[in-house]
Amino acid sequence: AVNRPFEKSEFNQLWLRMQAYLQGMDVFVQDCYIGADPDYQVSLRVITEFAWHSLFARNMFVRINDFEELRNHKPEFTIIDLPNFKAIPELDGTHSEAFIIVNLEEKLILIGGTSYAGEIKKSAFTVMNFLLPEEDVLPMHCSANYGADLDDTALFFGLSGTGKTTLSNSHDRTLIGDDEHGWGDD
Repeated sequence: AVNRPFEKSEFNQLWLRMQAYLQGMDVFVQDCYIGADPDYQVSLRVITEFAWHSLFARNMFVRINDFEELRNHKPEFTIIDLPNFKAIPELDGTHSEAFIIVNLEEKLILIGGTSYAGEIKKSAFTVMNFLLPEEDVLPMHCSANYGADLDDTALFFGLSGTGKTTLSNSHDRTLIGDDEHGWGDD
C-alpha cells in the first residue's frame, strides 16, 4: 500500500529535472558505507542540498577514515537529497511534491520535496532490506542490547516511535544498536 511502482521514463525525466536544478549549486557529499559488518557493507555516496542532512548521513552511516580508501571509494548506490526541489505531480508522475524513489536497477535514490533527513536513512535501509536476504541475512528494524552475559541478548521490535530505543537503553545492559540490525550465521 505504501511502495508503488514508478515508470522508468518518469524516473529518467525527474532525474533530468533534478540535474538541471543542481546546475551551479554547492552541495554536500558524504562517501560512506551502509552496514557495520564489512562482509555485507554496501558502498554509498550521499549528495545533499542541506549541510545538516549531510551531517545526518555522516553520523548515521559508517565513515571512511582512511584517506587512500576514501580517495578510491566507488559507491555502489547514490542518494540525491534535494529538499527544496519539488516534484510537479502532473509532469513527474508523483502523487505529491514530495517523493522518495529507489531505483534498484540504476542504484540511484532520488529524494525531494521533504526536509525530513530520515528519508536518507530509510531509503538506504530499504536497499539493505532488498539485498541482505540474498546473502541469508535477515534485516530487522529493532533495537538490541545484552546483559552481563553475551548469551543474554534482547531484541526490541516495533514501529518507529514505539519505544525501542528507550527500552534498549537500560543502565544495567549494554546497547548493541538502536535502529537496524542484520541476523546472519555469523
